[in-house]
Amino acid sequence: MDIGEGQASSSWSQQGMTSQRQNAGPGRLVGRLGVLVLVLSAGLLAAWPYLEYPGLPAGTDAELHVFRIAELGYSLQAGNPYPRWAPDFFHGYGYPIFNYYAPLTYHLGHWVSLGHPQKAVEAARFCFIFAHIVGAAGAYCLGHVFGRQGGGLLSALTFSLSPYVHIVNPHIRGDLPESLALAFLPWALWAWERLWQDGRARYVLASVLATSAVFLSHNLTGLTVVALVGALSVWRWVISRRAQHTGHAVVTGFLFVLLTAFFWLPFLAERGHVRLDVAGDGHYDFRNHFLLLQELLAPSELIDWRSATMNVPMSAGPVTVLLALCGTVWCLARRGFRTLGLYIASAALAGWLTLRGSLPLWELIAPMAYFQFPWRFLGPLAALLIPPVASLGSIGLDGAGASHAGGIEPGRVQTLLRSCVVPLAFVLVLLAALPHFYVTPWESELESVTPLTMIETELRGRWRGTTSTNDFVPTTVDMIPGPTVSVIESYRQQETVDRVNRYTLPDGASVTTVASDPWITHLTVTTPKPFLLRLYLFYFPGWRAYVDGIETPIEIADPEGFVTLQVPEGSHEVEVRFGTTPARSWGWVLSALGLAMLIGVLVTLHNQQEETQEDRSAEIHGTDGVRRRPISRVSISIGAIMLAFVLLKVTLLNPLGWFRIISPIGEALIAGYSQKANLAGEALLLGYDLSSTRAASGDVVEVTVYWMAQRPMTRTYQSFVHLVYPEGEIWSQSDHLNPGGFPTNLWPTDRYISDEHRLIIPDGVRPGPYLLVTGLYTLEDNRRLPIISAECGGRADSVILCQPVLVR
Repeated sequence: MDIGEGQASSSWSQQGMTSQRQNAGPGRLVGRLGVLVLVLSAGLLAAWPYLEYPGLPAGTDAELHVFRIAELGYSLQAGNPYPRWAPDFFHGYGYPIFNYYAPLTYHLGHWVSLGHPQKAVEAARFCFIFAHIVGAAGAYCLGHVFGRQGGGLLSALTFSLSPYVHIVNPHIRGDLPESLALAFLPWALWAWERLWQDGRARYVLASVLATSAVFLSHNLTGLTVVALVGALSVWRWVISRRAQHTGHAVVTGFLFVLLTAFFWLPFLAERGHVRLDVAGDGHYDFRNHFLLLQELLAPSELIDWRSATMNVPMSAGPVTVLLALCGTVWCLARRGFRTLGLYIASAALAGWLTLRGSLPLWELIAPMAYFQFPWRFLGPLAALLIPPVASLGSIGLDGAGASHAGGIEPGRVQTLLRSCVVPLAFVLVLLAALPHFYVTPWESELESVTPLTMIETELRGRWRGTTSTNDFVPTTVDMIPGPTVSVIESYRQQETVDRVNRYTLPDGASVTTVASDPWITHLTVTTPKPFLLRLYLFYFPGWRAYVDGIETPIEIADPEGFVTLQVPEGSHEVEVRFGTTPARSWGWVLSALGLAMLIGVLVTLHNQQEETQEDRSAEIHGTDGVRRRPISRVSISIGAIMLAFVLLKVTLLNPLGWFRIISPIGEALIAGYSQKANLAGEALLLGYDLSSTRAASGDVVEVTVYWMAQRPMTRTYQSFVHLVYPEGEIWSQSDHLNPGGFPTNLWPTDRYISDEHRLIIPDGVRPGPYLLVTGLYTLEDNRRLPIISAECGGRADSVILCQPVLVR
């Protein structure tokens, strides 16, 4: 029996249904509130660290998104309804990141801060918590389609505590947009499932909104959701061939495309005006980030609070995978391939894309390089595993397992299955995720965020423009200039930002900045002769210059890409304003058209679709003819398990410290091999891990090096690991721009850094013992830090690790 195909039994009379509805009304309300509390609790459990510690983890990308929330907020506060330009980034020169990066996260952050950009830290923190709750609710709804109440609750917890959703994205990476997009992803899948079942107006609206929410939260996850809902629609059309619902799906997809045109149309039309160097050699080469199968299925590990970078495996979660396999076997045995076929195939594809075996496909489809990290597909994988996991909630509800073995009545077997399977799975999921509830405590480093805060953070050298590869810088900028003293000083003095290059003014000329809104620079100019006015402002399509209200051509300075314009002699009012372009205008026109069409479609469907007797019966009895309880015994059991888990954690596990490690300063207890080395009195090597001490051609050897700063470092060093044999001949190597993803000038002196490298054993290697060599160097001059002392194998500028790798 396929989902949505088994409707309620027609043997119930209208009188009986009315009586049941009247009697069940208060109970149903209580039941729904109970389920809502359980789903909310699952989301809050996942968000536990954000409820326990203030602010945000330091040293992650979360700080970048805090600055973007604040930057967009200051423009909104100044009266720009949809900013596309970030004026304060890149030392105050500005760049068009909001024209290209999905905007919903930053607008949401501004709204929840109640229009106070300086409170962007708390806004981002709220958004992380919100993502956990929304994700749990969406997983429940999607799981309910396949496993009803028990399956929905199990899905809510399993998705919320999946390693990538629970710990990797919010705590290790700090990727707020991707966290939010993944939270909306189950909602999108649920809405399209419901749309293909009955096509009512509410599901058209839900499908459009949920898909748009994913698309407008994170660019890459947005592309993934388009592929998933497209595949889902094709699958449902093939197995159902419902012409009416096909029309609804086509119209819904068309409305989604129109409504989001304000974002994707300018992105595509103006893509050639910015640099998008997010793919290529080095750290952002997808070839360096494939997972090993054992890593994909690795269990959660204890987190060392002495580590500044949590060493958590990129895993799908072995318990989640096991539950999904059990649910798949059950569903295939009872319902066939039609129910879960798409999700099984898509989950298998998502998992495969994280492994090196998928390399030919990555190289064949060139745009996939923009995903950068194959392990990004762990997020969609967590959502795709919801239906198989949820199917466990249907065990014992359709007569399965109703045997007479041992003299047990079928009804008792079904009751036993319903009562045990989902609660037992719930316990397993909680126990497997326990180590992740003990993330490294953090202290909030950012408080009030101002434009000066953002400028000074850039000056400290961690990044420019909130990206590490200068993405979205205009292509007219051939050389990115350093900071300008006059611009920085105007920020520090909290005056109107002065972007005028006063060194190039002719004698006797004066320029006064009247106003400098985020998208307008207004000047009064008095000059005895014509001259070229130069501004410290990157040019990008949309900037226009006016002298006394008359548009004047902009000349682009080479190589900095700054805005310049000719000013005649005399006194003049000069204004440089950031406006629209044809692509942006047409994008808004299409989105407005899409909104009007959506309203029209909803009104039309509402007038055409009456609630049928069959629908009302299904509301009481469920979609497969089995009468539902307001809140089941399974749900009550789950509530008791969650309450017991919280009490156990607070009263026993927290004081005993069973699920965390705290290494002594100068040691890394989690290191498989302890080895000390002193690099120029700046950094210490504490030890390392090896995934294997034996390898063959084509194998991948993972090497994790543990570093610690001996003193605050002012320079940023790069790390390397080489595979050599004989000594000096390099066969494989790995270099990191920022060891452990953490710039060395920000390394604390009381915590160590986990620096993970992957070495691929090439073809044609000679058998024998290969040495592993590591060290630190500066990228600008390629000079390595000298070695003062080292255990085992110390060389002048590198350390030979004690344990060799035997290549067969």
